[in-house]
Parts: sequence; C-alpha cells; structure tokens
Amino acid sequence: MATIQRTGRHIVSGLLRSPNMPTLLIISALVIGAAALIPLVQSSIATTTNGNVRLLEQQRDDWQAQIQELELDVATMAGLNRIENEARNGLKMVEPKETRYITVPVEAPEPRRLPSRYLPPTADEREAEPSAWKKLLDWLPLP
Repeated sequence: MATIQRTGRHIVSGLLRSPNMPTLLIISALVIGAAALIPLVQSSIATTTNGNVRLLEQQRDDWQAQIQELELDVATMAGLNRIENEARNGLKMVEPKETRYITVPVEAPEPRRLPSRYLPPTADEREAEPSAWKKLLDWLPLP
C-alpha cells in the first residue's frame, strides 16, 4: 500500500489559494482591531469614573462647607449678647425694677441627664428580680 506524504509547504500554499482565505483574513483583522480597542475602552471608562468621583468629592466638599456655615449661624444665634439685644430692641423688653424670689417648701428633684433606662438599676430593682443563675441553681436538685 502506497501513501503519499504531504509536506507543510503544500498545505500552506493550498490554504492560501482557497476561496475562504480572504474571509479568514478579514475576520482575523477584525478580531485584532477589536482587541486593540479594548485598552481604549477601558481607559475611557476609567476616565469617566474618575470624573464622576471628582464631581462627587466636590459636592461633598460643598455640603461640608454649607454645614460649617450653618453651624456658625447656629453659634451666632445662640450667643447671649444677640439674644439680649433681640429681646431689648425687637421685643421691647426691659430689666425688671424689682426682683422677687419665691421659696418652695419642697426639695428640687435631682437632675438626671440620662433617661432612666440608661441608668444603672437601683438596689430595690436588683433585689426584686433574682438573677438567671439563681433561677437555674434553684431549679437543679442539689444536695
């Protein structure tokens, strides 16, 4: 049985003469061109994102500046000199001629700065409710 061996040169020359070769060249050129555009698209996306970040940072800085201006306005409005001036000029208030002090026979309540739920429990509250450990130990049959 006889076989014919083809060399690599005959295969390449046959491929170059085939009618599909121009189509193959066009497709490969398009693939290479699309691959060359990928870094350009990525760079464009990165530039757009950077611009958006800068815009948001600028907006944040503007809001922070506005907050500081409002805090300054609040501090200015809360000043005692401004309040006294507004009371005298705007509301036509004057200092009283006579000051009267009234005593009340009841002691003033102790001022609490925190709501009672944030304060530690008093001694009565601690004794009223046994701890979880005590409940557990009472439940166990110990000698």
